[in-house]
Amino acid sequence: MQYRIYSHLILIMLSFSTLAQESVVAPTLIIEDKEDKESGYTTQTSSLLNPYQTFKSENVAREKLNDNSRQNLSELLDDQIGVDSQIYCANCGAKRLSINGLKGEHTSILIDGLPLHSAVSSFYGVDNIPITALKDVYVMRGTGASLTNPEAIGGTLDLITIDPLNFNHKIGLSYGFDDHLEGKSKNFQFLTGFTHESKKWGLYLSGQASRLDTWDVDDNKVSESPQRESKNIMAKGRFLIGKSDFSLRGSINELEILGGYVHPEKPETVSALAPGETDFINGSVHEDFIGDPAKITDWVEVKRQEAALTSTHYINSNTTFEFKSGFARQEQSAIYQHGFDYANTDNLFVMDGNIQYATNSGSLFKVGLFLKDQRLRSASLKLFEQRDVKKDNFDYLSTAGYLSYTLFLENVELDFALRADRINLNWLELENKIEKTILAPRFMALHNITEHLTQRFSYGLGYRAPLTFFESQHGNSESGYQVNITELEKSHSFVYSLSYNTPNGYLTFGSHYTLLQNMAYGFEQYNVPILYQNETKDFKILVNDLLLGWKPSDKWLLETSFEVFTYQDSYKRRLPTAAIEERIQLKTSYDHNHWAFRSILSVIPSRDLTAYGNYRFHYINRDQSEEPNLSDNMRKKGMKSPTFLTLDLSVQYKLNQKQSFTFSVDNLFDYTQASRNDTPTTWHWHFQHAHFDGLHTWGPNRGRTFNLSYNADF
Repeated sequence: MQYRIYSHLILIMLSFSTLAQESVVAPTLIIEDKEDKESGYTTQTSSLLNPYQTFKSENVAREKLNDNSRQNLSELLDDQIGVDSQIYCANCGAKRLSINGLKGEHTSILIDGLPLHSAVSSFYGVDNIPITALKDVYVMRGTGASLTNPEAIGGTLDLITIDPLNFNHKIGLSYGFDDHLEGKSKNFQFLTGFTHESKKWGLYLSGQASRLDTWDVDDNKVSESPQRESKNIMAKGRFLIGKSDFSLRGSINELEILGGYVHPEKPETVSALAPGETDFINGSVHEDFIGDPAKITDWVEVKRQEAALTSTHYINSNTTFEFKSGFARQEQSAIYQHGFDYANTDNLFVMDGNIQYATNSGSLFKVGLFLKDQRLRSASLKLFEQRDVKKDNFDYLSTAGYLSYTLFLENVELDFALRADRINLNWLELENKIEKTILAPRFMALHNITEHLTQRFSYGLGYRAPLTFFESQHGNSESGYQVNITELEKSHSFVYSLSYNTPNGYLTFGSHYTLLQNMAYGFEQYNVPILYQNETKDFKILVNDLLLGWKPSDKWLLETSFEVFTYQDSYKRRLPTAAIEERIQLKTSYDHNHWAFRSILSVIPSRDLTAYGNYRFHYINRDQSEEPNLSDNMRKKGMKSPTFLTLDLSVQYKLNQKQSFTFSVDNLFDYTQASRNDTPTTWHWHFQHAHFDGLHTWGPNRGRTFNLSYNADF
């Protein structure tokens, strides 16, 4: 382990020694002189053109980035077109960010272009990503989105942090409360730093502290939404030294989730007894919980540290060298109400270097090398030591080379790319290895048909090695499991879009087709450890959407979107939670002098829940007296989610150009599952027993919330 860390450090130091030469301007850069009106200095700054110009991507609205009531990434993307922000478990708070209908672990998260998140962090890590210092969030749907990260089977989220040479100091406060004026959420954000008057270097420090309290809409002492508390701090610096451009970033994040009981407390040890029918009145999860709170409490703690370096050097008038490197360490500790503890430490190192050459004829070449080294080590007193379950430790190494060629014509831009990757994955105790070499092509085309009409097409092959299984079945693996994964997961993705844009409106149609192969899943049999293996069946996922925007005036914008997700029934069966099949949204924004008004109306049509995962085995009550057969007295949970709509409203008053107050109402109609007598809490019938869980999710689990926010940029 140590020799790899030392080799990585040596490579980083060697990269610094290559950065020294004269200044140049590559065709992919815009160089402009800017005069600082306050200081009077004129500085020369450079900024990369939008790297996603060719590929179809959506940019998260700036108002959402400045909305203090949105505490984390999943809330930031909750109503984003093409994205389904899913709550997998209402008890432990596991989240899924699904793009184009693919599973959460098929979504790749980049920070400033670096893939420092993996499937390991996809369960709880999305609630632990700081959003205070985000400048842009690009949502790229399809496998061809990221050349340096092939794991984007469904799509990629690239989080772009604020530039230390161009930022405002920021303070943000938000407080949320319910109909009874009880506090439900708090959020505090700040960003402050220093930019030298020469505009050659700058530093800033950002931080965020947030808390979300439990929701118990049906008043049965079991929360439908867990308590969540997070703290993070990030520092970033940028330095223009000679003709080189360096950025350094470091962050520390902490997250604690407590779910289950309405007033949760961290359990000291694993509960010796599992919840039973005597813990609920009449054995029903729809009635009051009267047992020991420790029996139904989930506790999860995540601590994460990140460090990243990005450097760009302009070798001559046609050639640019770029180097990126990052390290992330995530430590998770958990006690689950299933009756076991689990902890892991995940160390991830990523390095990417490339040279970009622009010809005088209008084409662009890029060639690069990529390395990803990940090590997971886990521990559990109940499972690994007392029950002798094999650990899910693994070593993963990906070494790759890639090249791309971009051709710029009068009205057409073409991008061809190829990546060759050698993957070595070893589950150390589960006697399973993957050693594969794979070639992945990518093609993108942009065609400006007229001044206002543009079409895009892309194809890409995505692939990933399934890295973690322990939490995939949400605790069903406490009796042990086996792994027989022989193939990488792969996806062929085709994306087409046609967009019409004018100063007063826009209309975009998008079609996204994914062919998913070798999907990993857990095969269960009675009294036999779960067997994780590759699915032999290919799955086809099709997503079509239409986005329409119109400006009746310069101050008023109306936007509506229609999305249709088409899945095969066999694919739905493999999903852990019910996905969106259709969605209609209507958004309004109106700005007038000091006032700004926003609204978001979302409509989710009805779905058949029996088609998804294990919903057909979810019950309201529990009768163990009839083992091993299901009793006629047992009542199933709702197997069809009703059509529902949610409405969010906000009014902002701008005191001046630097300060504003916002009053908002989330979920104005107070629509939740529990208010429709279908709490996410369930008895999950599993072969010859039924255990307590929080997996019956299909709709909102937080009620109407009033938010007061204050923002200051100075």
